[in-house]
Amino acid sequence: MLVLSVCLWACRSVNVGTYEAKDSMRTSKIVENVMANTPTYAKASYKFSCEYSANGGTPDSFSGILRVQRDSLMWVSLRSFNIEGFRVLISSDSVKIMNRLKNEYYVEGISALESFAKLDMSYNDLQSILLNEFFRYPFDGDTTKKYDDYDYKSCIDTVYYCISTISQKKLNKIAERGNSGYAERHGSVVQTVKVVPGTFKVKNVYLEDLESGRNAFVEYGKFTRTGELLFPQTMNIYVEAGDFNGVMKFSISDFEVNDELTFPFKVPAKYTKIKLNEKNR
Repeated sequence: MLVLSVCLWACRSVNVGTYEAKDSMRTSKIVENVMANTPTYAKASYKFSCEYSANGGTPDSFSGILRVQRDSLMWVSLRSFNIEGFRVLISSDSVKIMNRLKNEYYVEGISALESFAKLDMSYNDLQSILLNEFFRYPFDGDTTKKYDDYDYKSCIDTVYYCISTISQKKLNKIAERGNSGYAERHGSVVQTVKVVPGTFKVKNVYLEDLESGRNAFVEYGKFTRTGELLFPQTMNIYVEAGDFNGVMKFSISDFEVNDELTFPFKVPAKYTKIKLNEKNR
């Protein structure tokens, strides 16, 4: 897609390399500012390249295009040497994958995200991660509850605002002594979020399931401004789940908001429906 020449100057990307000094702020105010600085566009897209490795093995690489229709659809085209191998469509209730190399397709409920992510993951969780937006994990199902109604605690960081679902004191105890029954008494999942001062963009998110031992860490970097929007140019995702250890390092480019985006996903009649297993996942 071409950008009109009259918009080139206004929409140019500018690297944002410095952060404002961090002031003392209540956790509820931090969340309020993060939500106030969250974009409200309906559709967006970006290109990416990714290096992926599992359990210390040889890294694989691929590239792709992500398109999002907020709170509705995520469309992904995965490519290698500019040839599309897979097309993915994720909605609030399903995951669909076309393997264009083998003429196969896969359809499953949204719960299939857990098998891919190695963590309980909803559509909104994944959307927030891919769009660098704040989310409460796990969501407790109360749709009337505002984000700043949640009881976040302050945690220690010298550069970023830091909020967590448990206090710094308890974080320290868990780090020193392990779980020690905390999951049974208070719930198993701990979420820690660090926020950039001034811009109130999410810098990183750490999710730890104390009961299962699974955890994930998402880190964003090289924020650039495109028009009035600020978006990261790098995103690294680290996942540990039992004997699985995975790393995905994304380089992101050409982020844009575009209400004309389409999400084509028509499975040809000759394609065979398959079930994914540990071997072909």
